[in-house]
This record gives sequence, C-alpha cells and structure tokens, in this order.
Amino acid sequence: MTSEEQKDLVLSYLPLIRQTAYRIHRHLPPSVDVNDLIGYGILALIEALPKLDKSRNPTAYLKLRIRGAMYDYLRSLDFASRNLRSREKTIRQAMERLSMEKGKEASDEELAQFLGVSQEKLTEELQAISFSYLLSLDEMFQEGRSYEELFESKEEGPEETVIKSDLREKLLKAIEKLDEREKLVLQLLYYEDIPLKEVAKLLGVSMARVSQIKASAIEKLKALLSSAL
Repeated sequence: MTSEEQKDLVLSYLPLIRQTAYRIHRHLPPSVDVNDLIGYGILALIEALPKLDKSRNPTAYLKLRIRGAMYDYLRSLDFASRNLRSREKTIRQAMERLSMEKGKEASDEELAQFLGVSQEKLTEELQAISFSYLLSLDEMFQEGRSYEELFESKEEGPEETVIKSDLREKLLKAIEKLDEREKLVLQLLYYEDIPLKEVAKLLGVSMARVSQIKASAIEKLKALLSSAL
C-alpha cells in the first residue's frame, strides 16, 4: 500500500473514528478530551491498515481496532483505580445516610452539599464511576469485541457469525435475569445512547441513583457471564 493510498484510507475512515469517539465521550466526564480519543483512533487505524483484509468486512475489523485503542487509552487513565472505588463507597454511604435522615431518596444537589463538593464535581465523579463499570464489562469480551457490537448487523464470515451468535445468546440470557429497572437503565445508556444526566431526568431520580443501578446491573452481568464465556 502506497503512502497516498494509506492517506486516502485514513481520510475515508475519519468519520467512523469521530463517530466512535463522540459516542464514547457522551458517557465520560468532561475532563477527558474527545480529541485524545480521536487521536488514538487514528493511530489504531494506521497500525491496522497493513493487516487489512478487504475481502472480510474491513470496516468491522477497523471498528474493533479503533474502539479497542480508545478503551485502552481510557483504561490508562485508571477509571477503576482504588481511589475511585473508595470515592464510590463514600458516595453510596452518603446516599444511604441522607435517605434515612430525610425518609426519601436524596437529590444530587443534596448529595453534593452533604459531601462538600460542587454539583459539577459530583457529576464528574459519577460519570467516571459509571464508565468504569462499562470498561470492566467490556473486558469480558475478547479481541476488543464490545458487547454493544453483538447487536449490530454486519456482513461477516461463518466463523464470526457463530461466535457472535453464541455471545449474543449468552448476553441476552444474562440480561433477562436483571430486574426491570436495571434493564431499562442499560437500554437507555447504551442502546439508546443517552448520557447519565439525561437518563436520571427521564427516570425522575438522581444521577447517583442511576449510577448505582448501572453498577449493580453490570456486576450481575459480569457474574453471570464469567461462568458462561
């Protein structure tokens, strides 16, 4: 492949890279720059081009490589760090205490005030916590295969079709074992691609509560899938 052909291919796939980056970024705290995601996506594309087999759905292959590179970068930011898990525990305990004191679920404003942080800071922390669970679930699938992609329609070879069909069936069975609110939260966040803050508004609950429901749902899915994959 000549340098000119490579350049043309990169330009042709740039919209895919940007689309993937912005879709992921909707679920991230604002401290993460979407341009960093785009940059890692471009690097992944350039590295993948020499291995590209145009006879076997190259777009699907490149999408996996692009998304995988973005997720690897986000893992390097330590979304699942001990400090983040400790902060999650603090927020959860504060929610429980406020709920007991007030006799009802605390709002994000009340929770932020109780924790002594701004609403913006609390929102950023909740987004980071929320996304950390998505990363942990994504690790259940090998070779950069995202569970979201199991539901996408693509042209693919017989082997890939069998693998995806098996994974899809196992994931669907696991999802069916979640309670209705957990299913709804996952659907709104990932299949409808609605950000955490907007999901909270739709359900009439706090972002902290949505984050808690999501964490519970993903932990259940991980437990169910760990013995099935």
